[in-house]
Amino acid sequence: MSTDKMEQSAIPVSCAWYPPINKEHFLLIANSEYKYKLLNATTKRCRKTLMGPTLGSHVQKIVNLTREGEQFMAFITEDKLGMTLLPLDGNPHNTTALLGHCDGATNLVSCPHSRFLFTAGGKVCRMWEVNPDVLKGTAALGGSGLDPFYELLEGGKGGPLAREMEEYFYYAQMRAQSVATTEHRKVGKYVTLEEVPNIMRALGFYPSELQIQDMINEVKFSQYVETGKTVTEIDLATLIKLYCNHRPVFGLPLYKVYDSFLTLAGADGQGQMDRGLLLSLLQNRGEHISEPELAEFLASLLDMYGSATNTEDKMAAVEPAEAGVTLETLLPEVLDADVFTEHILGFMPVTAVE
Repeated sequence: MSTDKMEQSAIPVSCAWYPPINKEHFLLIANSEYKYKLLNATTKRCRKTLMGPTLGSHVQKIVNLTREGEQFMAFITEDKLGMTLLPLDGNPHNTTALLGHCDGATNLVSCPHSRFLFTAGGKVCRMWEVNPDVLKGTAALGGSGLDPFYELLEGGKGGPLAREMEEYFYYAQMRAQSVATTEHRKVGKYVTLEEVPNIMRALGFYPSELQIQDMINEVKFSQYVETGKTVTEIDLATLIKLYCNHRPVFGLPLYKVYDSFLTLAGADGQGQMDRGLLLSLLQNRGEHISEPELAEFLASLLDMYGSATNTEDKMAAVEPAEAGVTLETLLPEVLDADVFTEHILGFMPVTAVE
């Protein structure tokens, strides 16, 4: 018997064997952050992250269904019963659901031939007939290709976010060929995987190092089982799907930053933390950050570099010997949640957000 850590911040709530649609064998996990994850059955490594249904609460249990050779998946949330077409790809139109138990659903099972589903909730047990044709009709009405994923972007296909993604995609190609060069640049259909984290951050999604590793590995090994080769580039369509599936479903609420800061400050800290303690926690807790990396991050947040973007310009803007002294003058000796969010992170005050 062995145990493996599957999540960094979310809580796994249900798991099942993924049907043998692919050559690779997967374990399917649903978590508390409205995501599905496909884990390699042997290595337990995350191979794919997909957006799950957003129906008021996260998925609580999943069950595989097979009808006439076709694969489906049934699930329950806090009060709803739903079905999803397989294979999973994050398309919201491939899922349909209805209210199953007003007082809460607690369990879900299927009969051996997948014709009926049984749910329990409160003092009631209900029997449901499975009709995959309705689900197929819903999926067809949602469109094909990238259309369902453009709907997930603010403003849709012609909106500002979609245009930004396209601009960053082509700028990443220029960046890889050096922005300062006067030579003719080649603009193509792909960017290197190394540019994916930069594009995500430019779009306002700040993944952890583990999430970055999962995103890159998802694309890198996407064709390995079939071809035996790894992928080193990504096109715009795949990038859009990657962004929609990996970004937080509801963003990062500001109150979570406050709650985290108050937790780190401790019960006796009255919501305040010594500067040295904060810097020590940032370096030693969670994902490791070295002292030079932390200094660079803080210098960028506090606008010490100005318009400098590459290493040479940053070194010219701030002398390494003076960086530590300058940071000490810019960071107060004692910080609270307001100072951290507004002065360092640059967020609007909570009153302004509300």
